[in-house]
Amino acid sequence: MEQALIICDAPKGREFYEDILTKNGYEHLVTVANGEEGKRALADGEFDICVINTPMRCCNAIGLAKEIALHHTCQVLLFVREESFEATAEAVEDYGVLTVAKPVNRQAFWSTLKLVRATAARIANANSEIKRLQKKLEEQKTISRAKCFLIEKQQMTEADAHHYMEKQAMDRRVSLHLVAEDIVDFYSED
Repeated sequence: MEQALIICDAPKGREFYEDILTKNGYEHLVTVANGEEGKRALADGEFDICVINTPMRCCNAIGLAKEIALHHTCQVLLFVREESFEATAEAVEDYGVLTVAKPVNRQAFWSTLKLVRATAARIANANSEIKRLQKKLEEQKTISRAKCFLIEKQQMTEADAHHYMEKQAMDRRVSLHLVAEDIVDFYSED
């Protein structure tokens, strides 16, 4: 279930965004009228997309878009008047905010949503790979730490320590990382 936050102080704009987002699979919509309400909504829950409609009477929409993009994982779409599109896009693009010139028709908005979904999928894949690599790095740190304990406490060479840990892993039918954790736990208690 995809969730969207709409920050828009114009009633007609809210209706337009709600209609298109609902028709494009966003089942949970939260619509607020200003940036402070938007920040509270983001603090209370996770959203896949945040639509910000400009101009806003009560706050700096560019600053709001940057802040949301920096501190939240949702994709930020900033809708601006055509005459301010270039300057706004340049101001927010380094933050990953997508800027859309108004007036926007339904087809253009639909295409933008497809782009947002594709971008979100790439980011999710990249985050998954980052987590996998971080886990592998942590495992390697534990293995290295265990080898250091064996070298220091058992006077083994690095090669002997590695061979000992591999043999333990094979004999116990567990991963090298698990053997390393056991060694680190044993020697850390000293």
